[in-house]
Amino acid sequence: MNEVVIENQPILSRILTKLNNSFNGVQAYLLVGSNEEDLQKYATIFAKVLICPNNYSNNCSRCNICLRITSGNFSELSIINPINGVIKKEEIIKLKERFQTRSIEGKNQVYIMNNVENLNSSAANSLLKFLEEPDSNTIAIFTTTNLNSVINTIVSRCQIIKLNNDLPKKGMDFVKIVTKMNDEQINKILDFLFVLENNKIKAVTQFKELFLDEFETRELLKSAFMVMLLAYKDALNYSIFSKMEYFNNETGIKNISESQSVDILIKKIKFVLENIQKLEYNVNITLFISDFLIGIGEITDGKGNRN
Repeated sequence: MNEVVIENQPILSRILTKLNNSFNGVQAYLLVGSNEEDLQKYATIFAKVLICPNNYSNNCSRCNICLRITSGNFSELSIINPINGVIKKEEIIKLKERFQTRSIEGKNQVYIMNNVENLNSSAANSLLKFLEEPDSNTIAIFTTTNLNSVINTIVSRCQIIKLNNDLPKKGMDFVKIVTKMNDEQINKILDFLFVLENNKIKAVTQFKELFLDEFETRELLKSAFMVMLLAYKDALNYSIFSKMEYFNNETGIKNISESQSVDILIKKIKFVLENIQKLEYNVNITLFISDFLIGIGEITDGKGNRN
């Protein structure tokens, strides 16, 4: 069975696994949660499951269609967001025009409408007509943080999926959820980060055996860089507030905090974020890591001082 497993979201995981193996679902889904960023992330995964002709797999990095969805470059997925807090009728008209023909590449055509509670009345009426005469090949994914504000006639046409919002916001449990890494993997990444901070020559010359052999795919690298990002954030937390949010007074992170200025830590956080974003595109992994190691070693506080 092609399982779709989303950490701490068992209901959503079951629904997506069922759809991934044999689509017999409804024409509209409504994702309800407390965090807009999470809703958009889950809606994108949902769209991949509905569209991918090869059966979506977790952390899919090989499927051309899934990669194009990630980059926002797939024509059979339309994403509608409120403009100035409103979704207008014109957006629904554009959507209907765009989906006049059946899908060519994917299993289905999908549109995601974020914050569906922000439909104005004319847009809602137009959308209802679209939903009342559904094309079996066109599927809607709506998101909202306020179910009570969504028009009842739209709610009645959707399968409602309430997300589990009881996610930890700090500590190692949070690190494991956002990175999809276990304790051993997280510790290996931290060990490499400490080598990088204390012995850059060793990090550069031995990065393959110290790091790349373990985290060789783009998805693993993204997770590894997220661990580094949280470590630098905790170094900044410790520098400013004398406490950590994620790694519970890890000695190596304390050492980074005490040896570097706030300015350098902020620049390193921004640098790691930029490199996480670069991993969304096709990159030569070895060259990417090499450039990263060189780049982070060149960060100064603006006065020429490094860590």
